[in-house]
Amino acid sequence: MSNVTAALPRKVLTSDERDFLKQGNRLLLDKPNGRIAAAALMDLVADWGNHRGSLGFLDYARRWITEGHAKNKIADKMLRELFGLNEPTPRKAA
Repeated sequence: MSNVTAALPRKVLTSDERDFLKQGNRLLLDKPNGRIAAAALMDLVADWGNHRGSLGFLDYARRWITEGHAKNKIADKMLRELFGLNEPTPRKAA
């Protein structure tokens, strides 16, 4: 029997994505309760790195956030603001 395992797709952040993460993390840490959101951001990066698919980071991040993986209301709200997903609900928009 062979002891070969399938290779995972290589994950590479673009320079824009790296800059976004650095600045976003700093922005989160400067806000009240931002450490909670910064920890969720690191969870997001770790989950993307372990994901077997070939989605880019920003696409994966948007799906991750909209699917509710932040597990904390404060972190979810701050990540939605950071990634531009904080659309008003239909009730508030009216």
